[in-house]
Amino acid sequence: MCAIEAGKRGRSVILLERNDAVGKKIRISGGGRCNFTNLHTSPEHFISENRSFHKSALARYGPEDFIAVIRRHRIAYHEKKLGQLFCDGSSQQVIDMLKAECAAVKARIVLNCRVESIDKRERFFLRANVGDFACSSLVIATGGLSIPKLGASGFGYDVARQFGLKITPVRAALVGLVLNGPEMKPFRDLHGVSLDAIVPASGVEFR
Repeated sequence: MCAIEAGKRGRSVILLERNDAVGKKIRISGGGRCNFTNLHTSPEHFISENRSFHKSALARYGPEDFIAVIRRHRIAYHEKKLGQLFCDGSSQQVIDMLKAECAAVKARIVLNCRVESIDKRERFFLRANVGDFACSSLVIATGGLSIPKLGASGFGYDVARQFGLKITPVRAALVGLVLNGPEMKPFRDLHGVSLDAIVPASGVEFR
């Protein structure tokens, strides 16, 4: 999304993707159908230390703006429950839409790119396994620490520390429980069930 908006403003954009394909987390979202927005997205449904940020962000770009793009690309969708919107088809439709939007503004995507170092002088200088890059503006959109199998890592936090940025302490929010071993067999029917839980370091306590 950032690459698309920067491209619309006439910027020369390169998107460096660590994985062999873009949008891997999008692909698994919503059970493979991409829960791409919620009709009830509004400031009162967000918790933030900066109570004004989500108000200004949602005033500039709300659910209806993304839905308009979805409709322009003729992606069929439906409301599942509580305002959740899902593709009728698959999450790949949303990934293809975003790739098409990048192509339309000439935002280039480089796959399998591992950034090894970042330096800041009068410009930013990046060294990567596929070559070196220089830019006047740098946006790091690496996500959090969840789902390492999709390429998630602490890279973004490392860069933030390098440049002296304040990092809010992180903690798990939505966590998957892995039930291995024969003693866990009776619990495997719980696959797909979610519930509020407290998970202390010494064990698991459900409430």
